[in-house]
Amino acid sequence: MARQVKLALTALIVAAATFVGAAPAGAQLARRAPAATVVYTLDDSSHGNPEGVAWDGRFFYVGATGDGTIYRGTLGDPTVHTFIAGASGRAAVGLKVVGGRLYVAGGPTGKIFVFDLSRPSAAPLEFNTGAGGFLNDLVVTARGDVYVTDSFRPTLWRVRAGQLKPGGMVDAISVAPEIPYAAGVFNLNGIVARQDGRELIVIDSDNGALYRIRVARSGHRMITQVRGPALTGGDGMIVDRGKLVVVRGDPASLTFLRLSDDDTRARIRDVRTDATLRGPSTIARARDRYLVVNADFATGTQPFTVSGLTRD
Repeated sequence: MARQVKLALTALIVAAATFVGAAPAGAQLARRAPAATVVYTLDDSSHGNPEGVAWDGRFFYVGATGDGTIYRGTLGDPTVHTFIAGASGRAAVGLKVVGGRLYVAGGPTGKIFVFDLSRPSAAPLEFNTGAGGFLNDLVVTARGDVYVTDSFRPTLWRVRAGQLKPGGMVDAISVAPEIPYAAGVFNLNGIVARQDGRELIVIDSDNGALYRIRVARSGHRMITQVRGPALTGGDGMIVDRGKLVVVRGDPASLTFLRLSDDDTRARIRDVRTDATLRGPSTIARARDRYLVVNADFATGTQPFTVSGLTRD
């Protein structure tokens, strides 16, 4: 409830007490019930499992892993419509929207795609990291730098703000040996930026560990493991109201963690689930809702959906 509303409501209560008398003992103001979960359904589920989601203040975007199709929806419409057609050689995993651009981690393509949302039919910028990896999630810092996790190669990829142009360079930042990589599994996955981008928090899906990464402009980095619970299967993440929110596909849930002031320790504050969650992959905050993509890689049940959970 907004502060102005609280003040107005307080004034009314005081006035009522002055002219009518004190309220009966035990009387309480009614509390608004939490909003129900809204399920958003993709209008075409033939482009592969959905994975990433991003919100720009008006629309939310969902990507398909099969061919990179991008869907666009609004909070008031239960159907999420195709917005950018997929194409051969594309895939869409992690998504972020910043400054009218849609940034896409291209999974097994090894490419980072950047779309101009004002020209959705135009070819995106492409940044190629080569074969053999899986670009899983990304974050755009306050400086405009893009950091991308690779689940198969022990590398954090960076495109500096000044390189976001045709022919721009991609920096490869090794995360070995501090972050162990196992063959044949998904390792680094979700990523968030802290301290205006001077620090990153990433999660390892295989061992469930969180890591803090500080990267200098020179590429020198310092990596430490965050002390806390193992969140095996941890996927997409956001920071909301001072808490780190981690999506887990199995069990299908959101885990809310409180980080210490120096981000070296994490403690679980809450775990939330919902009957509509089916193998959730990642999350975006949109006004009073969490938008959670139901990737459902285990069963691939169609039509694919996004769960709009209340932030209450």
